Amino acid sequence: MVTVAEEITIDAPADEVWAVVAAPERQAEWFPGMKTSSVDGNVRTIGTAAGGMLLEEILCIDHERRRFEYRITGPMQFEHHLGSIEVEDVGGATRVVYGQELEPTALTYVLGAAIRDALIGLKALLETGTTSRGWDPGEAAS
Repeated sequence: MVTVAEEITIDAPADEVWAVVAAPERQAEWFPGMKTSSVDGNVRTIGTAAGGMLLEEILCIDHERRRFEYRITGPMQFEHHLGSIEVEDVGGATRVVYGQELEPTALTYVLGAAIRDALIGLKALLETGTTSRGWDPGEAAS
């Protein structure tokens, strides 16, 4: 199993950053390559800009620790997958750490690049209001 992690500092209060991260239906607003994200119970469905989809199981939204955990359940198949996003107050700004544990390791580079882009997208959304290049608010509302 391999663990990849990226972090970024966002010039916004941790509570504001956490409000976005803790709302799983908002992920497509800041994660490049995602067009829509919807939640039904503990299942998040992601529509990709490439026309595909991902299914994820939401494992934990811990408001006290500001930690979000999920696992990809399909159609990509992993022997093991655990994604986590942690939000930490650092003196008025916010440190966000996005990590993934996965097996097989072949997707390490792809997912590492994706979480890097996601953090840049989260920063842009919170600092300037710029949404992800793939997000379709019209489809998100339907």
